[in-house]
Amino acid sequence: MLDWYYLAKDGVSKLLAPTAEYLGDGLRNLALRRVECIGRIFSNASQKLGDRLEMSGEVPPAVLRAVLSEASYREDQLSVEYFGGVLASSRTEHGRDDRGSRMIKVVDGLTSYQMRTHYLVYSSLSRQFSGSGKRFETAQDRSQMRIFLPAKEYVDSMDFTHDEWFNPQMLHHIWHGLSSDGLIEGEWRFGGAELLRSLFPSAPHDGFVCTPSTLGAELFLWAFGRSDLPLEALCTADIDTVIDGIPSGVSNTVVCNDAVQQRRVQGYEGEGS
Repeated sequence: MLDWYYLAKDGVSKLLAPTAEYLGDGLRNLALRRVECIGRIFSNASQKLGDRLEMSGEVPPAVLRAVLSEASYREDQLSVEYFGGVLASSRTEHGRDDRGSRMIKVVDGLTSYQMRTHYLVYSSLSRQFSGSGKRFETAQDRSQMRIFLPAKEYVDSMDFTHDEWFNPQMLHHIWHGLSSDGLIEGEWRFGGAELLRSLFPSAPHDGFVCTPSTLGAELFLWAFGRSDLPLEALCTADIDTVIDGIPSGVSNTVVCNDAVQQRRVQGYEGEGS
């Protein structure tokens, strides 16, 4: 369990390097619960870095500021994983790479439902295309990575309560949000099989069809501390993306191979399940 003990150790100085000096003022005005949350994020980042933590490096002040101001309110494990991964990804030799401050804002802009769906989508993609050598450079490349998530298995993976699943706005909130934030491509749908067949002619039943985006893949790699890898690493690298208590992808996910040449559909055109 992460607590004040971790924050008192030299692990923080090793993680943040000179940027740790900013913590004095930053932590002074934080409530204990927020400090504990930040501590969990620091610990997660250190774990993701592993042996790389022993190498010289530092985190830009802008990234630390974003963690202190935005990440400290998120207590669920998936948020800790994502924020911790961005923090780990931001630790570089010269401490000049402040892209993490932008990534922190992307993560902070996601609700728990959207973040979990992002994780499930890209975990499923990683499993489906492992070792495939698929690339992300063009829209055509990404269209060949379109996947179908069966409705029942998606619902099980999201661990929805009865009220959450039957909330008429829930799926619109999740999928519109991911699309509008650029975390999946504009070609996506959810609903019954007939509705899905313009994107996946072989759709067997109710579910979700979506295509990965460059930002979505980038965020996934950042979330696991690997901003140093190309986007294709999502399909080729041996990256530990397992999170305790959350399924590593949606069971029975199908690659939409017969959808590659289908007409392009901009935005959402479907109905909820």
